[in-house]
Amino acid sequence: MTESKRYTFIKILATTIWVLIGMGTIVLLVAAINKKRGERCRLVDINITGVENNYFIDKMDVNAILGKFSDNKLEGKPISSFNLSAMEGALQKNEWIKSAELYFDNNDILKINIVEREPIARIFCNNGSSFYIDTSRLRLPLSEKFSARVPVFTNFPTENIVLSKEDSNLLAGIKTLSEFIFRDSFWMAQIEQVDITPERTFEMIPKVGQQVIVFGDANNYKLKFNNLLLFYHQVESKTGWNKYAKINVQYAGQIIAEKRGVQEIKMDSLRTIQLMKLLVANALKQANDTSHNVQLVQPPEDNIIPAPIVEDNIPGKNNPGKSSTLLSADPKNPLAKKPITLAKPVKKATVKKPVEQHQDKPKPAGTTNDY
Repeated sequence: MTESKRYTFIKILATTIWVLIGMGTIVLLVAAINKKRGERCRLVDINITGVENNYFIDKMDVNAILGKFSDNKLEGKPISSFNLSAMEGALQKNEWIKSAELYFDNNDILKINIVEREPIARIFCNNGSSFYIDTSRLRLPLSEKFSARVPVFTNFPTENIVLSKEDSNLLAGIKTLSEFIFRDSFWMAQIEQVDITPERTFEMIPKVGQQVIVFGDANNYKLKFNNLLLFYHQVESKTGWNKYAKINVQYAGQIIAEKRGVQEIKMDSLRTIQLMKLLVANALKQANDTSHNVQLVQPPEDNIIPAPIVEDNIPGKNNPGKSSTLLSADPKNPLAKKPITLAKPVKKATVKKPVEQHQDKPKPAGTTNDY
């Protein structure tokens, strides 16, 4: 055999081998596809994450949504009959589902991974309607399964889905305050509800203390809460919880407290002690709850320099009328010492009537909260 004939033979043999290998691969691939099409769903594994201990959507709800794709039975159906993309879309139409992912693993198990939306605030409108919002400010409906333990805001000016610029900014402020309160065990235990004023500012009703906290808007909210905490340290150690009718922290660098008239002070020591015990218990429980990364805000004791309550030249010191006290606070460091100045007398506070207590509505100030 000549050299040219030998080369031609080798070339033909190599080509034949590659053709046979290719045909074999195709045959195996077709067989695998046919086998896969003939395989059936062995099991359905549903995993819901996003909200610990308060599931607003459960496995039964997921099965009900997907039931229309499989005559209410997913297990045992051929894998080839599943339209996973359409099933994901049907799940994501639910208000409480943030995202959904479906796929089959190597064991023919249908994996359904769902991330649930987490409510951060409950809002009551002026007309009495109510809804939740999540971290993206999406409105979420109420649920018959659970009532979320979140900060409560009242007197929202509208129930319209499309909001004006002013109402949209107000909702952004609600989100900011609610997230801060929700993540902090002390404020979550202390703030009963937050009322929205006609000027779209905030007034807070505490669980402990018979006063209104004038907070203003959501700007500089961390500084305002720090100033309020500073005031609580002074009230707790010197004056008691019922001496003041109003605490105003909306102005930078100062805390304005309006005294309550003597005839209005009704000291109920036992009730105050009980409420304080409940507040501490709730704060400790929230701090130990692994579902929330929270810490009790406690300023370093060494840095607390209580600002004395100056009353020498304040009108009403020797009579039961109203008077105001200005406590100093540094806007950069609310715990730093600054000179004390006096505020002008404040007119008598008109405490907003708390929302009537009944199920699924906010409670009046000073009551316990059953969640």
